[in-house]
Amino acid sequence: MELAYRMARIVEDECGLIGHDFEVDQPTRTGDPVKAVFRMSGVSDWAQHHLT
Repeated sequence: MELAYRMARIVEDECGLIGHDFEVDQPTRTGDPVKAVFRMSGVSDWAQHHLT
């Protein structure tokens, strides 16, 4: 997630856009990648349990 957030910041800088991670309701520029990791982990666990 740190890499994803860094890439989002590069896109923001190059394109003048503002990124937002709606899954954890935080901006990608100042947001906490660790918070996003925990959310993604929970979603992955749920999907694996319910969809396989």
